[in-house]
Amino acid sequence: MLIGPPASGKSTTAQELAAQLQALVLSTDVLREELWGDAAIQGPWPVLERVLHSRIQESVEAGRPVLIDATHARRRWRRRLIHASGLPAEVHWVGWWMQTPLSICLVWNRRRTRLVPEEVIRRFAATLSDPQASPTLSEGFAALHPLDPSRGGLQDQIRQALEGTALNQGTDDATTEA
Repeated sequence: MLIGPPASGKSTTAQELAAQLQALVLSTDVLREELWGDAAIQGPWPVLERVLHSRIQESVEAGRPVLIDATHARRRWRRRLIHASGLPAEVHWVGWWMQTPLSICLVWNRRRTRLVPEEVIRRFAATLSDPQASPTLSEGFAALHPLDPSRGGLQDQIRQALEGTALNQGTDDATTEA
C-alpha cells in the first residue's frame, strides 16, 4: 500500500516496486478514469471500492503481489482496506510511506498534467504528519517502509527496504503482499 500526499512520488515508487516484485499496480486514479472517464472525477467511493477489492482479490488468488497506489492519508481508510478486503489471513500488508517534503510535493504538482489543488496536498501532508493519523504497524501492516523519492536513489531505498525480507526472496510469501 502506497501512502502519501498527492505529488509525493507514489506512482513512480509503485512502478519501481512493481518492476522489482513483478506486482500489479492498482491506482485509484486509473480506476476513476476507467469508471468515469476522468481521473479527477471522485465519483461514488463504494463503486470504486468494489472494483478495487475485486481486483485485489483476483491478483492475490492468482498469486501475484499487488500495489495499491492512492493517498491512503487517513488511518480509517487504511484500516478499512486492510480489514475489509476479505483477503486470506496470510496476506502481508506492507506500507510504503512517502516522506517527500511538502515543498517538493508542491513543486512536483505544478509539473503534473492533472494538478491537485494545493490545499488538498497541504491537508493530506498535515494529516500524515499528525501522530494520531500517521501510519503504524498496529493498523495491520507486516512492515512499514518510509521512503523519500525527492532525495534520489529511489531504487536503492527500495532495495534496502526489501533486503532480507520474504518479499524479495521469490518465496511463496512474496505472492501474498498487498
